[in-house]
Amino acid sequence: MFQKTSGIHIDGRKAMSKKLTMEEYFNPEYVYIHLIKNIGPLKATVAAGDEVKIGQVVAVREGFGEMNVSSSVSGTVTGIKKVWHSSGRMVEAIEIKNDFQNTMDPHIKPNKNIDSLTREEYIEKMKLAGLTGLGGAGFPTYIKYITHLPIDTVIINAVECEPYLTCDFSFILEYPEKLMKGLHHFIKAANAKRGVIVYKNYNKEIKESLQKYLHKYPNISLFEVEDVYPAGWEKYIIERVTGKTYTGLPSEVGVIVNNSSTAIVFADIVEHNIPLISRPITITGEGVKKPRNFFVPIGTKVSELVEKCEGYADGLLPTKANYIAGGPMTGRAILIDDLIVNDTLGAVIVKPFVEKLHPECLGCGKCADVCPAYLTPTEIKKAVESNDLNLIKALNANSCVQCGLCSYVCPSHVEITDAVVKAKDMLRKGAK
Repeated sequence: MFQKTSGIHIDGRKAMSKKLTMEEYFNPEYVYIHLIKNIGPLKATVAAGDEVKIGQVVAVREGFGEMNVSSSVSGTVTGIKKVWHSSGRMVEAIEIKNDFQNTMDPHIKPNKNIDSLTREEYIEKMKLAGLTGLGGAGFPTYIKYITHLPIDTVIINAVECEPYLTCDFSFILEYPEKLMKGLHHFIKAANAKRGVIVYKNYNKEIKESLQKYLHKYPNISLFEVEDVYPAGWEKYIIERVTGKTYTGLPSEVGVIVNNSSTAIVFADIVEHNIPLISRPITITGEGVKKPRNFFVPIGTKVSELVEKCEGYADGLLPTKANYIAGGPMTGRAILIDDLIVNDTLGAVIVKPFVEKLHPECLGCGKCADVCPAYLTPTEIKKAVESNDLNLIKALNANSCVQCGLCSYVCPSHVEITDAVVKAKDMLRKGAK
């Protein structure tokens, strides 16, 4: 009998961005298509002066993880510029000036042969559409589906357990039937027997919005998990749904997991040949006046979305704000709001600047108490500081899921997660 992963209840602070319905914002003057995508660089297939249409391929990745990347607006390529990325770096991006004509690439049209699609054709559609995991991982989706292991269950992760984030929640309420359709297509792409949509038990709106479509999809069911963190962790979800665990990939126990927003986008890919060109995003935090969720073209400036939230909180200057790209547990601190929405950016949190002190570890053990992987983070941190690779291995640092709980509960505000991530990096590089 394996030991189930644990979790704790934390203040979600989600109410602030749930107050308003999701807003579509599809008219930025410029978009910026990053020439980097998760596991590697992209090669631009357009140049300055080229006219492009919505859905037209503008960049490609070659080799492992090969896939297309498409324009999210129609207009003119004005050049290659360096812009901020959610990784905290400046990277090259294709700048496209929007002509506001919304001219679609000819391949975007209803698919009349959906029922006859084979598994291989589904997988090819994922690749051509540039579909990646919109939950934050950003890994090419089709790679999950080319496994040779038999898949029994496709799970949709609608848990969204990071504090502040509600874009998946709002996206589901906007497009509940698309979620069901997307999962139906994922099931066929995996030759699976069933699909399960997992959500937190307090999100009754998700249950109510999806239940009305269940009769159309007898092999799809709903599953509730507790309001704990990190209930959205892949291994946590699989253990609850199937009663099984694994050491490497979910496919070892016959499971593939996809994010709920990924499934909604996949429905449009299959049924209308619309590639990945837009995504939902939460703009929230105590530093903006009206937090809310948006559905935007990939490549939109975050600063424009902050303006759509009626700007910064009274008295807060942009230069005096703290920004987090992603969730507060696993996201990355960034310097300014001049950030570009990419496929992995599910939120930007804006908070007033608060200076934090970083005293020494108290030895209280709270980090070990909450660790879902049953590690001792402070011991791993000490092993990193002493550059003891053998001890790092013995402490099983590679099992860390980088959930951020250890830093979150630390009364001394020690950045323990950073140290454990460094430990994993040391193991990967074979540091001495």
